[in-house]
Amino acid sequence: MKWSLLLAGLLLSAQVWAHGPTPQKTDESTQINAAAEVVWKRVSAPCGLAQWHPQVTACEAVNDKQQKITLKNGKQLLQEIDEVSAADMTVAYRLSGDIDLEALPVSSLNGKIKVVAEGAKSKVVWTARYYRAFTGNEPPAGQDDESAKTAVDAFVKEGLQGLKDGRQNAAANQSGWRKKVCLAMRPVFKSLGLSVCA
Repeated sequence: MKWSLLLAGLLLSAQVWAHGPTPQKTDESTQINAAAEVVWKRVSAPCGLAQWHPQVTACEAVNDKQQKITLKNGKQLLQEIDEVSAADMTVAYRLSGDIDLEALPVSSLNGKIKVVAEGAKSKVVWTARYYRAFTGNEPPAGQDDESAKTAVDAFVKEGLQGLKDGRQNAAANQSGWRKKVCLAMRPVFKSLGLSVCA
């Protein structure tokens, strides 16, 4: 009897010490003073994130499903689009490849952005399910559950605020005619000592 109690105690303590990462979640939403169709067009546009997310400075389509996202700090994330449903106004995505921990301290992440009509306005719901960066026991600072949750919460909240504010990323918009004009006129501006289009 004593041996069985001792064995049970050892097994229980081993389970306590062998606790790996627990699934984390972020659920945020915001109401936007624009029709759902208008908001959906922004959310579902290929690489549209670069237009309205304050933390995203650029987005490059790798193929039909993958997008390489560049953040303010210069770090990149590879995002894979799993589904774009116009009927449900939902985009489902996940991070793939080796995730740069300076971009987002997670080991995996699945997310969903959904637009819901509310009369003449709309509601955007952004959910994410993820695991911390360090998948073993006793994670180092910056790779624990709290760090993952803090970073993902901030990313989602800032994105929703960017949508709500109708944000247009000037850096992402610098294409087309402005870029061509700047390229053609840069030598002239430089000779005049002007830093326009520098």
